[in-house]
Amino acid sequence: MRLSLARPEQAPRLSQFYRSIHGPEFAHQELFKAETLAQLLTDGEIAIVVATHERELLGCGLAFVRSWNQSLEISTLSVSAHPRRGEIAKALFEALRRLGIKSYGIAFFRASTESSFRRGRDMGATCWGYRPAPGSQDIGQAELLMGFINPAGQHRRAEPPHNALTSTPFAMRIIDLLEEAERNVPYPRSFPVGCPRGTGAPVISGRIWPTYHSRGNYIYIENAAGAFPVEIIKEFTERVRKKGVRDVRLTLPVNHEQAYHELCAIGFRTVAYLPGWFLRGPNRFDCVELVFGAPPVNPTPTTFVERAVTKIHRDLRA
Repeated sequence: MRLSLARPEQAPRLSQFYRSIHGPEFAHQELFKAETLAQLLTDGEIAIVVATHERELLGCGLAFVRSWNQSLEISTLSVSAHPRRGEIAKALFEALRRLGIKSYGIAFFRASTESSFRRGRDMGATCWGYRPAPGSQDIGQAELLMGFINPAGQHRRAEPPHNALTSTPFAMRIIDLLEEAERNVPYPRSFPVGCPRGTGAPVISGRIWPTYHSRGNYIYIENAAGAFPVEIIKEFTERVRKKGVRDVRLTLPVNHEQAYHELCAIGFRTVAYLPGWFLRGPNRFDCVELVFGAPPVNPTPTTFVERAVTKIHRDLRA
């Protein structure tokens, strides 16, 4: 079996393969069109690892490139009906993991079952938290966030400060596994942080740039410039919630302890600790992800995901 990175000129064959494997329920219908797939590969928005044997195409591993923080999100593994199907899928996943670690510095994926969680953990992944399903009020639909980080890669992870955000049991387990870190590197003064790709909207004394995901009915706040960022976030959240938005999300560098407490006081909840998530210059900085309007944690969890979320929720509280 040979593994290789897909090239744009392979798009017609790959598109045909995806159409043969998946139906109309497939989440990435854009891959069914050769022209679109070729453009995504050309622009570097996606990466696909292809598994072949002689001239037979055995499978494709899809990943999404996040250039703003140099990370790779491992997504769908598509494998043909082959006797070695499990082995092929495992090889595709490992190839994407290596690509993410070596070429970007961070690789992560979302696990929705106990088996996918355990497979990832067996390959060295660490649980970083959970992602509520966009706009859902069912915590059972959340996905567990699993990640790999190369702390000694091209961009070095900065040592986080010791405070309420980094001293939770959940954060300390992750930090203890990542002993390599650059000391005495100042953390970002502004918050929240994210890919500045949203629509600007004036609020109070500054501007925020929310990124809208209308299909899932949720919003990411990527920046809250101005003298009073928490007040800006509060007013913006109130406005969009009145218009029917289910939940609002943001990412906060872990040095902003006071902002963290103020955001929690107005209803935001921590759902993940993200090591080295924000990239600035030569360094990576730890962050926490918070969600306003997250579904309630089930007091009597029954499924694997519900039990995992309950434990994460307990261990993330500062």
